[in-house]
Amino acid sequence: MSLAILHWESADARNYLFKIDIGTNTCYRFKIGKRIIDRAGIRWVDDVSRQTPFRQKKKLTFLGDSEEEVALPKNYFDRENCYVQLLSAKDPSGRAPAVSKVVRVPIGLQQINTTHFTLSSSLSSSANTNMYTTDFNPVRNISHDAQQLAQQASIEDILGSLVRAVLPAAINVLSPPATGSGSGSSGSGTAGGATGMLANLLGAVLRVVAPSIPGFSAPQSVDTPMVNDNNRFDVNGADNNQFSKPFVFGIDDALLASLAGPIIQQGMQLLPQLINAANQHKLQTLQANNQLMTTLAGDVQRRLMLQQLLQHQPAAGAPAVDPAVLAQLIAQLQNAPAAPPAAAPAPAAAQSLSVSNGSYALSSTVLLTFESLKLSPYNGQKVLLLQQTDKIVFKIKLNVSTAPSKPLPRAIYTFYIKDPATRQLLLEKTFRRKDVMANSVLDFEFMKNEISGIPLNKNIEIFAEMRWRTASGKEYKAVGNTPAVFVQQYFAQDQGAAVSGEKELTDMKVYRSFWNKVWQSPSLGKSKSLWELNVDAKYTVTLSADHTANGITPTKLSVDEKDKESLTDTTSGKMKAGIELSITELNKLLGGWEGAAPLNDEQLAAIKTADFARSNASEMIYNIKMRGRTYEQGMVWIVPVFRQFEITLGKVESLTQEGYVDQLNSSKVKFPLPVSARIISIKSNNQ
Repeated sequence: MSLAILHWESADARNYLFKIDIGTNTCYRFKIGKRIIDRAGIRWVDDVSRQTPFRQKKKLTFLGDSEEEVALPKNYFDRENCYVQLLSAKDPSGRAPAVSKVVRVPIGLQQINTTHFTLSSSLSSSANTNMYTTDFNPVRNISHDAQQLAQQASIEDILGSLVRAVLPAAINVLSPPATGSGSGSSGSGTAGGATGMLANLLGAVLRVVAPSIPGFSAPQSVDTPMVNDNNRFDVNGADNNQFSKPFVFGIDDALLASLAGPIIQQGMQLLPQLINAANQHKLQTLQANNQLMTTLAGDVQRRLMLQQLLQHQPAAGAPAVDPAVLAQLIAQLQNAPAAPPAAAPAPAAAQSLSVSNGSYALSSTVLLTFESLKLSPYNGQKVLLLQQTDKIVFKIKLNVSTAPSKPLPRAIYTFYIKDPATRQLLLEKTFRRKDVMANSVLDFEFMKNEISGIPLNKNIEIFAEMRWRTASGKEYKAVGNTPAVFVQQYFAQDQGAAVSGEKELTDMKVYRSFWNKVWQSPSLGKSKSLWELNVDAKYTVTLSADHTANGITPTKLSVDEKDKESLTDTTSGKMKAGIELSITELNKLLGGWEGAAPLNDEQLAAIKTADFARSNASEMIYNIKMRGRTYEQGMVWIVPVFRQFEITLGKVESLTQEGYVDQLNSSKVKFPLPVSARIISIKSNNQ
């Protein structure tokens, strides 16, 4: 389709920048003149002072996006010759022509140096001449889907938090009582403490749920002692009022614990099975996702092979297909993995906690735990930190409440390492063990060549699955897991508060990749004499650890219906735009602060993580209002404002004998992060 669409974008020191779209045409040129005339219902530039030769467009393939940016020198225009029109054609001879609307260039910006806007506390090249030598990468275009501030917690995340919360209580339930006179009371105290913990947990849950249940009143008790000395409830005095405690459903917490005692005791017995079921669910989700991706990849591969075979089909009367090509395709089809057969629909059945997975049922008396873990601070939380060393050893304990008289003849241990964000299986390894004793700790080794493919500075989950067969022939399984992170020499331990004032990037020539033009005034016809902007703008600022250049999201507008009879072209409604800041580009900004220098490669790699980028995403909502006349051009720019934050980096000094990070050396660095945004509204005057 032949098009000729012309939009004025912005101005730099030497050129005016335009966005053009000529569709399927391949050539274009510009005409610049002094006035506009109407001829055959089309508006044309008249008194042409300059006409550029035909140019070849850059995008020679039309895939639905044929828009390009073009620069015209400022000396082509003056106060009289300020009208420009785009003409496109199939070839330089002018076949299949198309013309654009006439655009008036804002000559008022011709003498304006857009690289120097007088804003307070600026980070400009005049303040630091070294920044002139800083080269920022060209900006890239991204979609709005790439910018996500938060996401709903999955059932796997909730189950993982639940397992980590109740795991100590489950281990206490399965721990065998020690021998001796004093051990009995100690074990009873442990069980009582776990029961008390669950009672408090149940009371807290009920207090949260109670206000949302109709028909129940809120807690009415008070803990302020009454002045009346004759208060019959004040048995132990005002300083020790045992009755002034929160109630749930009008029942005291102590009474609630006694009423819920049987439920809690039963729940304590079911804790191992609940934990195994939760870990099994997370593992099944991973396996189902991998199976789906494998099936899709196999289907795509077969479709491509069939298309290739179809292309080699002979026409009518032509010789048969090349035997060599046919043999090659047959060999590829034989090597391709077969698609799994469709599973028959299972009959509906009541589900219980003892649902088996295949031929293995989840155990209710065995619990797998990772032992001797060394947890270290990482991004504000305690987690197991690993390095890709020569060898890593995981110690797995088989927790059993009642130890059998004989060891298990044989058991199969399978380890799965997965990425919880993408649900991708990173590593799978199987071990076979004989004569496994109850409550024993077994070592499982992973060599460097096996763990070298696991990504660094990303949260991973390590699953340990144990399968065994009893003397009666029944098959059981238990699953344990632990979160971990593989780190390099440096990693981010914690992010502190801001330690500097705000800095603004006022020099557009240097910091052009941080400036985002979100709107410009439209070109109006004779029926309109004014334009107006009144929108609620939402601007999203995110960070990227994977890219070396900033990304701009195009502006999206949800515009209210316009009044066709009004003399004002009003753009009102909602606006959405954003920018994705590269952590690599942010590191270059450190040279703009006095006494600061960019981080070295090792320090920068420590904070170039998805977790650090996700925790520093933000957005703002602001009502933007602007208006002008037809001969005035208006535009809105948004530029992020930065402050330096203190980042605590950990340096690995030593490892444990199992290969876990042990000794750390912490150091503090400063890094610029966005804290707000400057909205710049520019309007040309009548020049």
